[in-house]
Amino acid sequence: MKKGDMRRKAILDVAEDMFMSRGYEASTVQDIIDKLGLSKGGFYHHFEAKEQLLEAICQEKAERSFAAAQLAVDACPGGAIDRLNALFDKNGIWHEDNVDFIGMLIRVAYTDENLLMREKLKNASIRLTLPLFNQIVQEGLDEGVFYTPYPSAIGELLLQLGHNLTDEIALMLLHLGEDKPDLVRVLERLELYRHAIEKLLDAPYGSIVLFQMGRMANICHGIWETRQAESANA
Repeated sequence: MKKGDMRRKAILDVAEDMFMSRGYEASTVQDIIDKLGLSKGGFYHHFEAKEQLLEAICQEKAERSFAAAQLAVDACPGGAIDRLNALFDKNGIWHEDNVDFIGMLIRVAYTDENLLMREKLKNASIRLTLPLFNQIVQEGLDEGVFYTPYPSAIGELLLQLGHNLTDEIALMLLHLGEDKPDLVRVLERLELYRHAIEKLLDAPYGSIVLFQMGRMANICHGIWETRQAESANA
């Protein structure tokens, strides 16, 4: 790894640790510079602002998640349906070991002033996932388990719908109060999305599995518990 790449990685590692321990809002670029003993020029050679740090951290997490999804798809012994389910299961940040990061990202990205950040992260995720998604759709068409008259467009539509669902769940979690998250509503929306995928791909009924519903319930509850703990310590 080149020296510049090592410095960039060190900046991101320190920034992520600081965002998680202090909070994104309470962390400053100067804090990160001081922690690493960098000059301002050394920092700004890689990043122009704190927002770019969070975007880069999210990009790296998305890339690692996608790499895991690609491995799962490649290792899947089944056909297109099984491969699509493997992609859904591994791709994205909605995993239980990411609960604290998801909670922090929701607080930061899902505010009016950070709409552009949110759209950039969404578009980057789609660009990363779309080629593999389209490949699996084409395999399903060849196998006769999917049907769509729009094979070149259906993948982006389905991924956009998935991100719209993510936005809805994230905004619900952003505005959590003392009441626990409405898990029935969350799971109903997930089921609606799963059903839409089956219908738009004309896949066999019940064949699409996004991921274990219990995982999403645990994530939502974990974010709520963290929020309650923060409120109690404030």
